[in-house]
Amino acid sequence: MDYYQFEAEDLAADDYFKEWVCSPDEESDAFWNSFLRDYPERYYHIEEGRQLVLGLSGLDPVLVPSEQLSRIWSRVEATVSGPSLLDGRGSRRIIWTVAASILLVLGIGWTWLSRGLLGDDAPAGAVLSDSGAWVETVSGRNDEHALLLPDGSRVRLGSASKLRYPKQFDGDRREVYLTGEAFFEVTKNPKRPFLVYANGLVTKVLGTSFSIQARDHEPEVTVAVKTGRVSVYSARSPEKSNRDPETRGIVLMPNQKAVYLRETSTLSKTLVEKPEMQIHQSSAQARFVFEDAPAGRVFEALEKLYGVEVIFDEELLRNCTVTIDLDDEDLFQKLEVICRVLDLNYKLIDAQVIIYGNGCQ
Repeated sequence: MDYYQFEAEDLAADDYFKEWVCSPDEESDAFWNSFLRDYPERYYHIEEGRQLVLGLSGLDPVLVPSEQLSRIWSRVEATVSGPSLLDGRGSRRIIWTVAASILLVLGIGWTWLSRGLLGDDAPAGAVLSDSGAWVETVSGRNDEHALLLPDGSRVRLGSASKLRYPKQFDGDRREVYLTGEAFFEVTKNPKRPFLVYANGLVTKVLGTSFSIQARDHEPEVTVAVKTGRVSVYSARSPEKSNRDPETRGIVLMPNQKAVYLRETSTLSKTLVEKPEMQIHQSSAQARFVFEDAPAGRVFEALEKLYGVEVIFDEELLRNCTVTIDLDDEDLFQKLEVICRVLDLNYKLIDAQVIIYGNGCQ
């Protein structure tokens, strides 16, 4: 069975998939967990199919208005009524497929099930599922929740977010699945990389701190690095490609951010909105005060202070000097002042600060 091609409603109609959702055993757990390891980009199809099975197995009139329930089953009956469907061997599958499709069309699907079953006021840290080898934890609509993972890594789960993780990290990789927002502080382990799957994007680290925003209905996923080094790449590998998907991704350093456009599966890199100093503020090196200093030395100090690459034409600035006191300003405020003083401009390209313009005369 080629489950890779299955959409959520196809999975909800499949007997083997339904048995795993409703009555998992060691064999089915091993099969579907192996499937997710091989095809992490299908996680959200699997999850939506699982929620559809749970919903179709016992639609609750408390969660779904009776009027809407009547609409669902009336359309199911109308679609499958008739000898051509009901007399066939696949009639049960057709009924489930149609019912699942109608749930999705009516807008119940993933949105209703995840919000309806949990409720808008779900308490922070509510355990959505704790069966088999995996745990799913969800935060409330207005709450954040702190988690300690089995390897000692810490996660601050944003509001209305969900994290799926194993009870124990086995094998040579530590893998979790995120919907929503979270900040991670990953315990370092060079032999076992830590991978976060989030709406088509894979973030791979050995030990660092970073944040991810991956809301279901937003067009982009972002990863911002606070400390360490992070590899980010799309989970959607081109067909018939033998290349390691990580080689098609990008590497992020502190103060850098990746933006992944889900519709086109494209990645870009830029700086975070408010880059943080990479030197402790109490250090003398954190001072940003210059008197008649060469412009090149000022830009080099900016590089060191924030850990960003600043590219400029040394010849253009050869005779330029700067006198400034910018201790309290952030990176972009510093850049604005320096460029104004020297009749320059700057732009960001791939997380690099490019300095250009006429320069001082």
